[in-house]
Amino acid sequence: MPHLSYYKDNELMYRHVVDEKPNNDPFYMHIHDQFELLYFIRGTASCTVETTTFPLLPETLVLIAPMMSHRITILESEPYERYTINFSSSLLDKLEGGKKLLEPFYDRATGNRNCYHASEFSIPPRKLLAAMAGPDGACDRLSVLTYFYALFGTIDNAFRHKDPTPPLFETETLASRTADYINARLFDDLSVQSIAKHFYVSVSQLNRQFKKATGFPIWEYIVGKRLVSARNLIREGVPATHAYTQCGFNDYSSFYRLYVKRFGVSPKADTIGGKVKNP
Repeated sequence: MPHLSYYKDNELMYRHVVDEKPNNDPFYMHIHDQFELLYFIRGTASCTVETTTFPLLPETLVLIAPMMSHRITILESEPYERYTINFSSSLLDKLEGGKKLLEPFYDRATGNRNCYHASEFSIPPRKLLAAMAGPDGACDRLSVLTYFYALFGTIDNAFRHKDPTPPLFETETLASRTADYINARLFDDLSVQSIAKHFYVSVSQLNRQFKKATGFPIWEYIVGKRLVSARNLIREGVPATHAYTQCGFNDYSSFYRLYVKRFGVSPKADTIGGKVKNP
């Protein structure tokens, strides 16, 4: 899977990738603590964010907020080309009115207005994304950021003129309600049994419908979000021995084991710029 262009620092990662022979198995459903922009150029695929699935039509931009579970599903074995940008909110915090530019990620119901076509933008996003790299694919922070900020201006304008649209595939109501229930009380004393009891369904029915919609068993979904939240606190300077209890874990040894398995580094050693697995 060659990178046509690539740039990465502690706040930003930019990639232009072409996979000539993609595997049509769904990409692993994952969660991370950064914002993500996915610009789909060609291929046949869909994108699932939490419990909502969208088609990825050519020249489609998808906005994914931190802590939102998401995956790509390849539907046909044909070349799959896309740009992706992962970034921290600190990039926009530095701008006057920067927080306002993040509203397209948050100021909407889950599954609404996070998918846009190039025709909805005043400047084609592909033109701005391509300009971030030189003719030879080389990138530097200044060139990437210059067009990154311009891109956000066009996203903000498109967001304010976009009507809410339904997803291509409606997912199970039970799965959507379950995700909302979990996210509203993520650090509480949750169990799959208590959630099933709340919705008056069996554990097996709840897990089956939730995994079908999100790609995760319920407990894996909960633990994944808790781990990313704990990591954010640790990177902000909160001791790991405090962060794990604040994020819903009851046992430090279990938390430590899960943390190392997920991130490839111990909580104590995990700092910005350190060795990180699957950021």
